[in-house]
Amino acid sequence: MTALFKTRLQRHLREMAKYLRLVFNDFFVFALLFLLGGLGYGYSNMLKTLKSGYWWAPVVALLVLVIVAQIGRFATLIEDADRVFLLPRERAMHAYLVAARRYSQGLAQATQVIAVFLLAPFMSVTMGWTVLSLVELGLAQIILKDALLRLDLASVYQVTGQTRMNRWEFKWLLSLIILAAGLWTLPLVAVVLALILDLAVALWTAQHWQKQQIRWREQIKLEDNRMLGIYRFFNMFTEVPMLAGTIKRRRYLDWLFKTIKPQHDHLYLYLFSRGMVRGSEFSGLVVRLTVIGMLLLYFVRGEWLPVVLVALFIYLIGFQLLPFFQQYDDVVFTHVYPVLPAQRLKSFVTLITLILSVAALLLWVVVVIANPHVLTAGITLLVEVVEVWYLARIYTPQRLARSTENRG
Repeated sequence: MTALFKTRLQRHLREMAKYLRLVFNDFFVFALLFLLGGLGYGYSNMLKTLKSGYWWAPVVALLVLVIVAQIGRFATLIEDADRVFLLPRERAMHAYLVAARRYSQGLAQATQVIAVFLLAPFMSVTMGWTVLSLVELGLAQIILKDALLRLDLASVYQVTGQTRMNRWEFKWLLSLIILAAGLWTLPLVAVVLALILDLAVALWTAQHWQKQQIRWREQIKLEDNRMLGIYRFFNMFTEVPMLAGTIKRRRYLDWLFKTIKPQHDHLYLYLFSRGMVRGSEFSGLVVRLTVIGMLLLYFVRGEWLPVVLVALFIYLIGFQLLPFFQQYDDVVFTHVYPVLPAQRLKSFVTLITLILSVAALLLWVVVVIANPHVLTAGITLLVEVVEVWYLARIYTPQRLARSTENRG
């Protein structure tokens, strides 16, 4: 069964690598470096304004550490067909699940180490913690995360009359108690408590797993939800075939279409507009990217970093909308419409221009609110106007023309 997990893991990693290459393109990496540099610079400047003795410093550290402890889910890679084909080998599945937990530890533990490393300067300045204390806290965080993953493993098995051990309320409460004990007493106390929890869960699992059945339906659902979250993240940057969009009427948005005149030339403009509003795939993509961009811009300070971020998010929104042009190519009726291809392209460009303009306006408003620099607001607005015009009027027609030629 360990070999089965290795095979699935290799397939999973190949799939993730394919999407990561599309997400971390040169432009995105360049913008990400600017973002990390700006955040690091802002964090450094904030630390210079702090001093020791703030009562709220341990509270902030506790909230951050508790939240980070929940990051990193149990990746079982279980599939829907397993409950039928692997049911006869249910006892052998324990080795598979142990291998899955071991794999899940990698990224999860790396996240804990990075979080403690980033929080260390704040705790050193505001709480006066030494390097040894920070190392002990990092060790407690690692052991705690290991215990939480053991809880996930233990909860795979069905115990009659017993509530699942990895309920989110239970995991948050345990993390809160252990980390609070370490922050308000000694970090070594958190290490001891986390170690006791880890050993207790490991002992319980060793004594009970052979006598219990696997919660197949629940584990399949959890794994599907985990992968759905990953695919939704990738879907913000590229098209993901595994995500099937849903259609909703959204009658409350009918007023948006009153400006589209019922004329022959506006046939595709009406079709594209209705499809964008009623469909959840592309409209959700636009909303998510716009909201994420607005949140980042609200917390980012500086003269040039907001300009770079605005340009990045407008590009991402425009680039991700391009596949919508072929949304109705498989509908036979669109091929008998007496509408020239140029008119179809013109309608799509009009829609793209409108969407990018609204997104750009929202992003610019956040820049104005979050940054007192008039020059930054002016440059951001100028960059937005030029970029929206270029993406909608030049880049989109050229890119779609090349795409049509390649398909033909």
